[in-house]
Amino acid sequence: MASLQADLGRLLTDSYLSGIESKSLDDIRALRAECQDAEVALSYLRRLAQGRLDIVNAYLVRTDRTDDDAASAPEPPDLAALIEGLPAILTAGPGRPPGPGRPMTVLAPDTEESDLTEELDSVVSSNEISHLSDLSQERLSAMAAGLEEIEHRVSVDRRRLHQRIDALQAELVSRYKSGRASVDGLLS
Repeated sequence: MASLQADLGRLLTDSYLSGIESKSLDDIRALRAECQDAEVALSYLRRLAQGRLDIVNAYLVRTDRTDDDAASAPEPPDLAALIEGLPAILTAGPGRPPGPGRPMTVLAPDTEESDLTEELDSVVSSNEISHLSDLSQERLSAMAAGLEEIEHRVSVDRRRLHQRIDALQAELVSRYKSGRASVDGLLS
């Protein structure tokens, strides 16, 4: 996939599924595969955004804690403890809305990671994650807000892709059920 954003611009247009009733089985399968490839890339990007957001949020929670003395400064976070707790942070994270439970066929997209992470890196680079203690509360909050916005947008795009995949799959199933396509054609 050359450019995820360019592909999404095309795949998510209202006219993408126009005329699927008249397309060949091979064309429908190709459209479905194209949508599935884009969904894998979006899923990967979403997991990266969620992971970074979980880390930033865990750091924000640590910096928000104060002693009983209201005049005291926030407790400086212990980066070593944060790193040690990373597996728990990444598996817990903030609550996620329930999804349709689709099985993942591929865990990483067939594209350069830098093509996918450019926007994420503009909000919080993987290098900045290791220097969270040097950042202000305002910067950390801005990072969290930016990552939440990316995660939300990617989730919306994934749902729209799933709708296209479902429509293409439904067209294939409909053809087999109605006899317009033959299972024998799959076996030959």
